[in-house]
Amino acid sequence: MKRSEKEHLKADPFVHFFEQALAFFKNNRRPLLAGTGIALLLVIALLAVFLFSSLSAAGENKLYASAFAIRNNGGLSIEQKIGQLQELKFKNGISSAGRLFIAVLYYEKGDLANAEKTLQQCPDSRISIINDQKTLLSSQLLAAGGKNREAMDLLQRMLDDKKTAMGREVILLMLAKLQSRNRLQEEAVSSLKRIANEYPNTVSAMEAQNLLSASIGADQSAQ
Repeated sequence: MKRSEKEHLKADPFVHFFEQALAFFKNNRRPLLAGTGIALLLVIALLAVFLFSSLSAAGENKLYASAFAIRNNGGLSIEQKIGQLQELKFKNGISSAGRLFIAVLYYEKGDLANAEKTLQQCPDSRISIINDQKTLLSSQLLAAGGKNREAMDLLQRMLDDKKTAMGREVILLMLAKLQSRNRLQEEAVSSLKRIANEYPNTVSAMEAQNLLSASIGADQSAQ
């Protein structure tokens, strides 16, 4: 290479930067390699966590799908459904709904003692709405056992709790039905009107409107 070409390369800023970087690497090779190794370990750890979370979520979804299929299998008796669901090992994510399925089946069967026992053994789920469904079932069990005031108080606490994830129109509708069953007609009508006004265009609002119409019709007939 000619001297003029060497001088030109030395003057090239990119070549100058590369030479400086190479010299820096040679002088600091050990700490740089150590830092690279630590960064690589961190990347591997993050990938492992992501993979584990994905596999865990996939497992939860598969468990839930199995439980849902059993719960809605018209070819199985309630006892068979309960037996098959009890064989599954539910976790605390979406699959935890499977434990509620068991409690609901006991409730549908009229076995309130086992429904309550199963519900009490259900740990809190990582999914807030499943915990809300657990509370709703608790209120149904209280009402079925004749503890109507306790059931209504529980629903009211759900409505007042800002952390409640379930739609409040669903809770209000359940409360209105309990109020009506206990001849608290004014409270029931108030709850139904609240649903219609605050949560229009929902399934609960449609049912609330039908119940209101039926209530008005009953009042007019009584007069």
